Amino acid sequence: MFAVIPVNFIFRKLAIVTVAMVLLLFSGCAGTKRIPKDDALFTGFTVTVKGDKDSSNRQKVIKTELAGTVRPKPNFSILGMRPKLAIHNMFYTEKEKGIKHWIQTKLGEPPVLISTVDTGSVNEVMHSRLHNRGYFNNTVQSKTNIKGKKATIDFTAFISEPYRIRKVTYTLADSLPVHHDIQQAKTESLLIPGDPYDLQTMTAERVRIDANLKNKGYYFFSPDMLIYSVDTTVGNRQADVLMRLKRDVPGESLQPYTLDDVYIFANYTIADSLSVSDTIDYKGYHYIPNENYVRARHLLRGVFLEHDSLYSRQNHLLTINRLAGLPAYKFVNIDYKPDTTQVNKLDSFIYLTPSFKKSLRLEGRYVSKSTNFAGPGITLSFRNRNAFKGSELLTVEVTGNFESQVGGRGSGTLTEGQTTVSKNLSSYELGVQTTLTIPRIVSPFELRNMRTEFVPKTRMALGFNFLDRVQYFQMNSFNASYAYNWRPKAKFTHDITPINIQYVQLANTTDVFKELLAENPFLRRSFQDQFIVGSMYQFTFTNQMETKRTHQFFDNFILDGSGNLINGIQTLTGADDPEDEKPRTLAGKPYSQYVRAENDFRYYFNFGTESQIVTRLLAGIGYAHGNSTVLPYVKQFSIGGPNSIRAFRARSIGPGTFEDTTRTTYFDQTGEIKLEGNIEYRFPLAGFFKGALFVDAGNIWLMNEVRDENGKVDRPGGKFESSQFLNELAIGTGFGLRVDVEFFVLRFDLGIPVRTPQRNALSDFKFGFKGDNSMVLNIAIGYPF
Repeated sequence: MFAVIPVNFIFRKLAIVTVAMVLLLFSGCAGTKRIPKDDALFTGFTVTVKGDKDSSNRQKVIKTELAGTVRPKPNFSILGMRPKLAIHNMFYTEKEKGIKHWIQTKLGEPPVLISTVDTGSVNEVMHSRLHNRGYFNNTVQSKTNIKGKKATIDFTAFISEPYRIRKVTYTLADSLPVHHDIQQAKTESLLIPGDPYDLQTMTAERVRIDANLKNKGYYFFSPDMLIYSVDTTVGNRQADVLMRLKRDVPGESLQPYTLDDVYIFANYTIADSLSVSDTIDYKGYHYIPNENYVRARHLLRGVFLEHDSLYSRQNHLLTINRLAGLPAYKFVNIDYKPDTTQVNKLDSFIYLTPSFKKSLRLEGRYVSKSTNFAGPGITLSFRNRNAFKGSELLTVEVTGNFESQVGGRGSGTLTEGQTTVSKNLSSYELGVQTTLTIPRIVSPFELRNMRTEFVPKTRMALGFNFLDRVQYFQMNSFNASYAYNWRPKAKFTHDITPINIQYVQLANTTDVFKELLAENPFLRRSFQDQFIVGSMYQFTFTNQMETKRTHQFFDNFILDGSGNLINGIQTLTGADDPEDEKPRTLAGKPYSQYVRAENDFRYYFNFGTESQIVTRLLAGIGYAHGNSTVLPYVKQFSIGGPNSIRAFRARSIGPGTFEDTTRTTYFDQTGEIKLEGNIEYRFPLAGFFKGALFVDAGNIWLMNEVRDENGKVDRPGGKFESSQFLNELAIGTGFGLRVDVEFFVLRFDLGIPVRTPQRNALSDFKFGFKGDNSMVLNIAIGYPF
């Protein structure tokens, strides 16, 4: 039995909890409640670098580096307040268990006392850091300022012109091959005469040389086998740098190694005895034990270790990444051992631990959408990670959803000529989707194996979906596709779908829906039975995997087309020209012809501790031509909702300044042009609680006006006008609370409408969640962008 809880009751309770959290976070923010009598709260510090004679222009970088050496750090603060400390004081308890203890220790933070800051030690660390940067003659001073129960510290570093590198010498007169290989890479040295002395750069130079040697066969070499001697007595603040090999380096580290035997344990577990008696020799590889799990010819596409080739760290990492990307395996490890019969030879051992081959997952959910539809859903997923002994991933998903409209989108008032207002709309959806992902490129042409750390994939999909919008229509849709996915580098992803087929069939329409179609020619053409036969290309660029970058970017471009090739062939074969009411057909059914492009660009500016400003610009355009006069309904743009303009419900904006006064359906809130911009400030609150402030703006438009049989303009104001579109943007703002526990993000965004495409929304803003121009609460999983 399920109890039905009124939505307003939930919102009311949520508002009370929110207010309580705010009061909790900002009460007691002074944080001096539990400070000992002869101590003070360490509230902050400053770092000043004084170097008028320093010409290296590194003061900002050095200031940041020195600030990072201060220990301990002051309590977390935001806008001068310390919410974590406030929680600690509010829930302080001597007990070591219970809910108060959990909140105090997990969400709170004890006061950082000035007595715990050893300024002498911090000064020494700063002095050492400056020395490593070439400031051999530097002084660091600190001053503690105590006012009442609060204290701050001012650190001041006095520097002058740093020592600079005069020349770099490599003592490599030995005849060993390693000396020759180091000399060959000297032109790429990070140590450049004239640059300031920098220990960090010198360390990086050793790592660079080691990486270069690792790719030339020096398996046993390591960076600490190289040492420096620095002479700072040459005068004029200059230093001569000498790099050489240690005298006691083992002989095996100074010789390149080649690979001899390569053993592949294709079904390895920790309990294996590693016997090689049951072995298949395939193209020079020893494949153990047999091909009952993954066939050798498929697995070797991810192996870049070859017999008689030089050992290479690059090939080692490439092999690990490619094999780890195969669904059939969960762990990959590669080990090397010197060959017992040959000098300077290594035997390679590749250990592959299989994943669970088959899995069955049942997922239940209750969905509440911004369109006011809510209801339960269920998904049954089957996975086979090695379907045909080639590490192919076969997935079958069966989905069922039931949704019912729990409230109107607007006032629900009757308009002239309208006899009823639809209430309690219900929707049923059943679908099955089968996808086979092959970890290689399957093509009629012979393609060379790509040297990329990411597994190239071929994806085949086949699916069916049935939708029953009870009071309006039923819809059957079929889809089939054949696609390729590959990533030449970590930042770039290409996804091309040369074959993309969909068939949409409208069935069992009600009289109410037929009346809507009769009144709206644009909607009628969007819902007609039709094939979508074409191709799709998607390109993605991102550097978000570089987590330490201040500036991160993401860009996703999609180009989608349908019917162009078929229409061209039919034109060449002399088919009749298409007409609005008599389009060309495929298998007796019309097909869509269009070109559609969409680009999603995002910029992430990271600063402070976990703080971020994120901007997004999303633009799309679709053009129907030839055999079609409008885009298919499933290809049109819509706007609004939890991942779009959050102050407006999904599909409730546009096109243009058009306003749906009936508020009984949302079928025609779509367009052929889309423009959306977002800016969001994200900041930490306490523990895994994050906050956000955002502003969203955007709209959709029609490319051309659509008129009915009587010549009346359908959806007036919906056409895109270059001189007016900025005045037609819907604008919303708001704030959000996110529960971010790393692997899961629960998001609450409260949107407030500022402007609709027609008018200023703040003039008649309604506090609450009912009716137009009111607040919208978006509850979602994951960040919006």
